[in-house]
Amino acid sequence: MATFFQKKGVKFPRTAFLLSVALAIVLCWFGGLSVWSSLLVAVGQFLFMGGLQYCILAYHTLPRDLRLLSYGIKMTADRKRIAAENKMTYNILTETAGKYPNKPAIIEIGLDGKPDRSLTFKELEEYINQIANYFRSLGLKKGDCIALFLENSAESFAVYLGLEKIGVISALLNNNLRGASLTHCVNVVEAVGVIFTASLSQAVEEVLDEVDPKVKTMCYSVCGESCFSECKNLASVLEGVSKDPPPLRKDKSGKDTAAYIYTSGTTGLPKACKVPDNRLYPSSIYFIYAAKVTQRDVMYSILPLYHSHGLFHCGGVMMSAGCTLVIRRKFSAKNFWTDCAKYNCTMVCSIGELCRYLVAQPPKPTDEQHKVRVNFSVGLRKEIWIEFQRRFKVPLILELYASTEGNIALVNVGGKPGSVGCISPITPSSLNPHFLKLHKDTMDYIRDDKGFCVDCDFNEPGELVCEITKTAPFPGYRSDDNSQKKILTDVFKKGDLFYKTGDILKIDEYGWVYFCDRFGDTFRWKGENVSTAEVECHIGTVLEMTDVVVYGVEIPGVEGRAGMAAIAGTTDTIDLSTLPSLLRRSLPAYAVPLFVRLIKCADVTGTFKLQKVKLRNEGFDASRVSDPLFLLRGQSYVPLTEELHQELSAGNYKV
Repeated sequence: MATFFQKKGVKFPRTAFLLSVALAIVLCWFGGLSVWSSLLVAVGQFLFMGGLQYCILAYHTLPRDLRLLSYGIKMTADRKRIAAENKMTYNILTETAGKYPNKPAIIEIGLDGKPDRSLTFKELEEYINQIANYFRSLGLKKGDCIALFLENSAESFAVYLGLEKIGVISALLNNNLRGASLTHCVNVVEAVGVIFTASLSQAVEEVLDEVDPKVKTMCYSVCGESCFSECKNLASVLEGVSKDPPPLRKDKSGKDTAAYIYTSGTTGLPKACKVPDNRLYPSSIYFIYAAKVTQRDVMYSILPLYHSHGLFHCGGVMMSAGCTLVIRRKFSAKNFWTDCAKYNCTMVCSIGELCRYLVAQPPKPTDEQHKVRVNFSVGLRKEIWIEFQRRFKVPLILELYASTEGNIALVNVGGKPGSVGCISPITPSSLNPHFLKLHKDTMDYIRDDKGFCVDCDFNEPGELVCEITKTAPFPGYRSDDNSQKKILTDVFKKGDLFYKTGDILKIDEYGWVYFCDRFGDTFRWKGENVSTAEVECHIGTVLEMTDVVVYGVEIPGVEGRAGMAAIAGTTDTIDLSTLPSLLRRSLPAYAVPLFVRLIKCADVTGTFKLQKVKLRNEGFDASRVSDPLFLLRGQSYVPLTEELHQELSAGNYKV
């Protein structure tokens, strides 16, 4: 199947090259011209017959693409070696612990006056073995699932690897979940137990009666004592448990599911993505090659370990390269660079929203008093990128585009601000990504007269899809129905299969890829994916009505999209002063809409789908919206006055 660039006519002019070679031979052997003169004429013919455009393209992209290709070759070789030896993630850590037993693996920064905690690679390995031996003694078997409801701590990574060592799957729960969403995430993976940070015990206790009764018998707290009777303290039960490696499982494979990581997808409640064991190591090795990471490096991260960026890239780099990982339970823009200087950090792992907060801080001397040389970033906007590098003097930014369940990942190895990655128009690739044209109003796929999808032009936004192959598989979700919704068929030929990213991106003629927007019913806010269907369901439940439309709207100077709910009703029928507190009982704080628009009724399509495009385009612009608008301030919604609107539009309102 033709690649995106081949379909756009970007390919080596082979005919022109062969004719030019033939011309050079004829001129040299039969025409009496010198070799150099013959070559000069042949080169001129090649350029005239279409070679000039290709040479210009190669000039702009070849250095970048050769780096991209070399990293890809090394990563592929490593993956094949790991697969041939049937090595698991914990095997990689064991090897690293053997090389650097007394080197700090994880440093957990102490907060609220508490001292720092540190685990060497040897201590981490021993703790992992204790976890594995203890839960193996309880009779857990391969394929069983334990829910991990953990804040960032030294235990987070160890518990995950300890369970993986005996074939138990970890369901990595977002620690912002509460109520029905938390119950769903535990039940959907059929978890038989839960391990949670003690500070989250109240949220766990509230849902115990709604989950499988087995969970009550296998309920453990870490980092403190729990406040309810059914729970056991993990540190206490591990006392006396062997630190020796458990018996190796001969039935384990790198293709086995090692974890479930939740994503909001495009509709409904969070979906459990299957994450195979062989996905963690390759995710980190690319960064290791691109940033030339060694055991002397120190990485700083506040990203949650229930997200793939935090677990795979931070934990994976630490484990694979033997460097030290410094983690902080809570992000602090004020202390970010102070921490980096204190712990001699050379690398940071971030998201665009985090960088925006850092740039918004008042300038101070610590902005440049650090040794950070590289930022592994996701979702960094061009203007924030430029200001981040200018102000904080970080030489290298490696921007990544990927999804937990996806079969495609892009890395910006060229350092071009604003680009999420690159696809070479010249060098070969095992991936086959395409950017599909969409109808502007319905967002349906545009198909030609043969029924096949149509590629976008250069710099034209479209949905990124990637062909599902043996080298680019789609692991899917726990639910087969959810998996099928992410697969697009008959894209360019009958029977082909493509993974739908759900993202709108565009690509230029040099292969630089740029993120434009989220597709469908999901938007990103505060570094988290928000499912509009889930928020609509909760608002509908609270207000006992069905006409609720939730969507994301842009705020000038703010990363992502803020939630906005268009609700059918008036101030007489809806108590906007109590609505936020009611929603926070069942929704994470980031999912509670920032704006409310009171409408007479919700428009629907012919198939009874809620119309969102018009509402999304109007946003909170008072000049385009005649309906009453409200803004979340503190614990209630207040009228969106002209003064507040001006502050938002000018980027002066703190959200």
